[in-house]
Amino acid sequence: MTAAYEAKAAGANEARACGDERFSLAFAKKKKVFTVPRALYPLADTHAHLNSFWRVRPAEALARAALAGVGSLVTLFDPYGDEMSAEAFLAGLDGMLAEARVLLAQAEDEGLRPPFAKTVPAGASCPVSLLDNVRFLAGVHPYGAPSYTDAVEREVTRALESPLAVGVGEIGLDYHFDADDDVEAAPHDVQMSCMARQLALACARELPVELHVRNDAGDEGRQAHADALRVLTEVGVPPAGCVLHCFGEDRACMERFLEAGCFVAFGGAATFKRNDAVREAFAACPLDRLVFETDCPYMAPEPVRGIECEPALIAFTAERLVAERVRLTGEDPAAVVRAAWENARRLFF
Repeated sequence: MTAAYEAKAAGANEARACGDERFSLAFAKKKKVFTVPRALYPLADTHAHLNSFWRVRPAEALARAALAGVGSLVTLFDPYGDEMSAEAFLAGLDGMLAEARVLLAQAEDEGLRPPFAKTVPAGASCPVSLLDNVRFLAGVHPYGAPSYTDAVEREVTRALESPLAVGVGEIGLDYHFDADDDVEAAPHDVQMSCMARQLALACARELPVELHVRNDAGDEGRQAHADALRVLTEVGVPPAGCVLHCFGEDRACMERFLEAGCFVAFGGAATFKRNDAVREAFAACPLDRLVFETDCPYMAPEPVRGIECEPALIAFTAERLVAERVRLTGEDPAAVVRAAWENARRLFF
């Protein structure tokens, strides 16, 4: 999901809206411009690949996210997939945050400021500042399972020594043959072994994990999810928490992971027109188990699906999913968004 996805998102920022593009919260798709909706409560992006953008500058994306009401963000470090050391990753993250602080100061000079940076949201103990609340997970994606050596694990553990490290991930199982990028799934037993090793690492260090679980196309038995539950049962669900990242299945599947003690993360894919079953699952997910994410730069939500995704776009996801849930349940929309925020904070901060 790299080269082919990059090609599809090639026009992501060709028609950004007027004004200073670094701070614009208007995104264009097919000559239409869509402005990020106002956040009802601070938003937490629990899964963002800040090192994987193609055209977007990460520091600018962070500045826009803050201006959109994102108050916390979890990015990821994969020593195999990112092809870098823990030291290089940490240095890059420090530089990214420093640049974003300069940008936000410039935005404030232009009269722009994050919506929750000066006021205390209801129920919060203090104002919310995104750049003080960027953390990361370290782990190897299932694509890298055949190359998960002791040396790679040492890079993961080195990264986990950082005070900004808050968990292990994304780890898991991917049984899907990616025809676009010609990526063949690694043998299932190899993937399960890699997942088990990293899950044990999280348990030993008392850290939460984020799971990537994807079935092959047409697999009605949902073997990857069945095997992931098996590994969770054998190794144990970390008491610090386990998040099923980028949930794309139905309510019945979700409930099996809820029973195992997992949280469920909903991202842009949950807004896609064909994903009614995912939205049904979101509407049924207990308030104390749901979180939001972007998985940027992948899977931008409707109505800007297809552009290069970034953390500010989480506001579209939250608005669409919460509106549909509220229509079915009659809940207070702000209460749903607040629950997702509090869950993310409890897991990672």
